[in-house]
Amino acid sequence: MKAKLFFGIILAMTALGSAVSGQSKSKPTIPFVDKGACPFECCTYREWTVDKATAVRSAMRDSSPIAFRLKQGERVKGVTGVVVTSRPGEVRVLKRTKIGRFTANKGDTLYLLTYIGEGFHKVWYRGNMTEEETYDPAKFREISQPISEWWVKVRNSRGQIGWSREPDNFGNKDQCGN
Repeated sequence: MKAKLFFGIILAMTALGSAVSGQSKSKPTIPFVDKGACPFECCTYREWTVDKATAVRSAMRDSSPIAFRLKQGERVKGVTGVVVTSRPGEVRVLKRTKIGRFTANKGDTLYLLTYIGEGFHKVWYRGNMTEEETYDPAKFREISQPISEWWVKVRNSRGQIGWSREPDNFGNKDQCGN
């Protein structure tokens, strides 16, 4: 009798765990870390200018020690970047719409993660990731924008490498405009 009760409890807990994990598919895991992301149209990693003095850290954390400092006017290599989304944005689907390989129904929610440019985001929809233009007012109503930060990895002329979350301090990131 005790064995049946024990196995019944284990079975119920397993079913509950499956139900809970199924729910996690409805929203993306946060923080969402998008390695290699360059979050605007024509964004590129190449030689950048230092437009404002910048402290560069040894790791991708504000608490990390400063590895080196850059002076305005220096040049660095923009090596790569990481966009960390701490809160996804949301848009509500206004009419049945094709989302990548999927079809979203009226009332569904799309979760916006990394901004790509020209109105496109990396979008989370029912456990699937795709890229979608989300600024079409005939298809979507914006609920909120994502909250994210962009860390960039740079290498200075002495070969030192480090991280900054002040990408606006660098120029020549836009291959279409510079």
